[in-house]
Amino acid sequence: MKLNKYFMLGLAGLAFAACSNEDEGNDILTKGTKQISVTISAGSYGQTKAGSGWTEDTDKAINPQNIKLYLLKADGNIVEVKDAQVGSDNVYHNVSPEVTKIAAVANFNEDTPLPIEGNWDNDILKATLNMNKYGVASTAPLASKVADLVPNGTDAADGNTMYTATVELATMLSRIELSGNLTCTNLGNSAYSKLALTHIGLNGVHQQFTLGGERAGDELYDKTNQGGYPVSVPACFYDETSGPEITTTAETALLTGYGYNVLGQPKDMLLKFNTEFKSAVAEGFIVYNPAYLKITGLKTEKGEVTMEPGKIYQITDLEFTEEDLTDLDPGEPTICVTATVTVKNWDIVPVKPEYGK
Repeated sequence: MKLNKYFMLGLAGLAFAACSNEDEGNDILTKGTKQISVTISAGSYGQTKAGSGWTEDTDKAINPQNIKLYLLKADGNIVEVKDAQVGSDNVYHNVSPEVTKIAAVANFNEDTPLPIEGNWDNDILKATLNMNKYGVASTAPLASKVADLVPNGTDAADGNTMYTATVELATMLSRIELSGNLTCTNLGNSAYSKLALTHIGLNGVHQQFTLGGERAGDELYDKTNQGGYPVSVPACFYDETSGPEITTTAETALLTGYGYNVLGQPKDMLLKFNTEFKSAVAEGFIVYNPAYLKITGLKTEKGEVTMEPGKIYQITDLEFTEEDLTDLDPGEPTICVTATVTVKNWDIVPVKPEYGK
């Protein structure tokens, strides 16, 4: 089974069936008359390796946990909420005949649980989540669209009408990852003698978002800090590194993979270096300490890429020049170059990033 572009990752679907007895008389409004059977499949995908910032093709699934099935009226108001399990039949008896729709949520990991009353659009899809609880690829939250119940034959056991519907869980997040080698192609001709990588992460992001895929709260974008990683960006969006140190024009291994879940497209992906200069910096060179390599965009051979929900964008083997290094001063002029990258989907795509000053 292949992931589609909406990243229906981890769940092939929730197969939903309801049985209704239409001969119960006038008490059907106070007595549940629908039997619901839900089958949940995790598909053919494995769980993303815990603790790894890099997602392998064979481990690109989200691992659905804490699945909640919402039984809804025609207007989306919640009638009841049921727990569901992956890989087993979930049968619910005496469900209200008011139920005409279903929807589902998984991997909601906030301190305050989702409401069991209210409306799907207004109270569930607008629920606020915090990115620091969803940093690993396998823990990305999932939500479905609302699906209608439709008649589908007659139950063989009692002759009652059966109703079926299918919902698929999808993530509203994107993910960007970095691994491979770093190469400064003209380090020998530059004013720098060493570039020591100390931080990798994102800048220009929202820590809060909704189940419906909307940003919430303030954008966290630091343009002036020079003391380390941007101070306004929370730790879920960056990592401190223990190297590598670039001292030649040869490829230098990044040593490990780094990855970040994000809603929408961040303004920058930053690599922050502590720098050392040659004993005499030649006239005309502009040097920074710390210095930043800013990835400001992604490209394929077909043009620019806009990050989409459910896709993992993988960057490998970054190649840059001394001129691509900058600080975070917004007054500096911007130049862009390209480097070879690979875009991955929780589904996979090849791209090229742009660097910015």
